[in-house]
Amino acid sequence: MPMSSDPAMPTLRQVLARGHMRLILFAVLTAGVALMVTGVLVIRSYADHNLALIARTVAYTVEPALVFGDMDAARRGITTVAASESVHLVDVRDPRGAPLVEWRRPDDGTMVAIERGVAKLVALSPARAEVRRGGEVIAQVRVYGGADGLGRFILSGLTTAFSCLALTLVATWTLARRLHRDVTGPLSKIAEVAHAVRADRQFDRRAPTSDIQEVDQLGRDFNALLDELYDWHKGIVSHNRMLERQATRDVLTGLGNRAMFEQTLPATIARSNAEERSFAIIYIDINRFKQVNDTHGHDAGDAMLIVIAARLRVVLRPGDQAFRLGGDEFALILAPGVEPAELGAIKARIADGMTQPIMLPNGESIEGSLSIGSACYPEDSADARDLLRHADAAMYADKTGERNAAQDR
Repeated sequence: MPMSSDPAMPTLRQVLARGHMRLILFAVLTAGVALMVTGVLVIRSYADHNLALIARTVAYTVEPALVFGDMDAARRGITTVAASESVHLVDVRDPRGAPLVEWRRPDDGTMVAIERGVAKLVALSPARAEVRRGGEVIAQVRVYGGADGLGRFILSGLTTAFSCLALTLVATWTLARRLHRDVTGPLSKIAEVAHAVRADRQFDRRAPTSDIQEVDQLGRDFNALLDELYDWHKGIVSHNRMLERQATRDVLTGLGNRAMFEQTLPATIARSNAEERSFAIIYIDINRFKQVNDTHGHDAGDAMLIVIAARLRVVLRPGDQAFRLGGDEFALILAPGVEPAELGAIKARIADGMTQPIMLPNGESIEGSLSIGSACYPEDSADARDLLRHADAAMYADKTGERNAAQDR
């Protein structure tokens, strides 16, 4: 039977999986961000230094062309220097700030646009250099660097980060399976076994083993506790059965007592009504039982009761039950389906069974006789109390006839 639980309450497996996922994601993101920031700072420092060198190189290259005013030669010189470098703009101005020569990288693809955006994002400063002639500044050169290195680095970093996240998901899923197999699975089994024991009294259930020492020890201790509970429950059941036997069985003869008779009679009436078949009650009383007690003692009377109970068991059919109602009174409930002729045969066998002498504890033997009366349901009565009175009256009439016969003899 499945255990009932709050659907809003997370399971142990979910809690552990979420915790590991968050921990791994935090570690991956922290390491990725740290590497990205460090890489950007290093590449930016390298780019700044490289731009400064390019700016000085451009200044040396364009100096002759600027002296002679040949701007085309200056542009060609800039192209020679900047075309192979990570530069997207070179701006040459006179000391008053008027533009002299400008060179711009002609590429205009998607990657170039991304790299320029990255350059603005990381705020690469333009490198500056002065063009001097005889100690006099004749122009200023400003070189604006691209970010192709940074762009490729960031793209590769993002690709690596997503790859790590994918590996993280795989690792988390694998770890969750391992946790379920070694931790949450055995714990769930222990909870399932505990529920089965509590709700259904299945004391034969046992928790499985685990590959983790603490969980395995918990399972072993739980199984040991179940063994103790099983022994305790077995003892309680045995004790209850003994108490039930004491409450419903006659201690001397082992037959059902009056309490059991009063429980069985209504159940037999209900069964008879359901099957639409009649049943019978036989009342039995021992003749001259008080005389046996007075003459031979109570041990002899007890022995007589035990022998008569045994002889009554012999005549019972499957489904019939015998009871000692108290003193020297017995009763039989014959299961539904008994016919009048069969009832008469049973009463005759009961009477015939008393022809054999009864041995007493002192070695003597006595002959006993019984007074027997019967009543059939529902022919004689459909009421339980009236049915009992009818059987008792029939037994009393038999006893009176027995007494009269003895007097006639």
